[in-house]
Amino acid sequence: MTTLCPPPEKIKTKGGVKKKGKKPADYDVYRDPSYHEYVDKASQSSQRQSQPSQTSKKIKLSKKQPQFIVQFPNHIRSYIEDVVNVESDGNCGFRVIASLHGYGEDGWPMVRRELGLEIIDKDRSTLYDKLFSNRLSAVRESLMIESFGSQPPEKWMSLPDMGYLIANRYNVVLVCLGNPCITFFPMTSSHSPNVSIYCIGFVNQNHWVQVNMK
Repeated sequence: MTTLCPPPEKIKTKGGVKKKGKKPADYDVYRDPSYHEYVDKASQSSQRQSQPSQTSKKIKLSKKQPQFIVQFPNHIRSYIEDVVNVESDGNCGFRVIASLHGYGEDGWPMVRRELGLEIIDKDRSTLYDKLFSNRLSAVRESLMIESFGSQPPEKWMSLPDMGYLIANRYNVVLVCLGNPCITFFPMTSSHSPNVSIYCIGFVNQNHWVQVNMK
């Protein structure tokens, strides 16, 4: 039983139903879109509207982190523009350096690799032999990882060991805010007034963050 009635005359379906008007560009044939097509089109439109711009993403990342700023020395706080947090996975220190160097936070494996190359550089072998002495192998081992996941404490970035490598490898002045505060200068190049300054902060006794100064 049905309440539907047959059409008054047979409709010719060969080639589709011809109707006047312009053919919509979004569909292959002139017909009512299916439910899935409506959903797909709405979803695509929503994604375009909700996709954040690079500017808005940067503002979100650069939002001040008061819980971190209060951990820095009082006389420094007024000069801090903002603090950028990174993922806490045992690679946070290398994530911060990657971000400062222009690799992006996810470029941390490249930083590990480049610092590993720095410590075995033949031209600087004498320098690092004197700096690290019998700890040279241990410092190098701390840069080597077996997977890209979370890392144990012995693989975390530690100062002053990594400070020397970072300053020399990237020819930058590395400023660390924490307890204590430490600054590292390049040891293999002459001083330049245009040298870049990378500022990082050690917070919660176990985490590194990027600190942007005014």
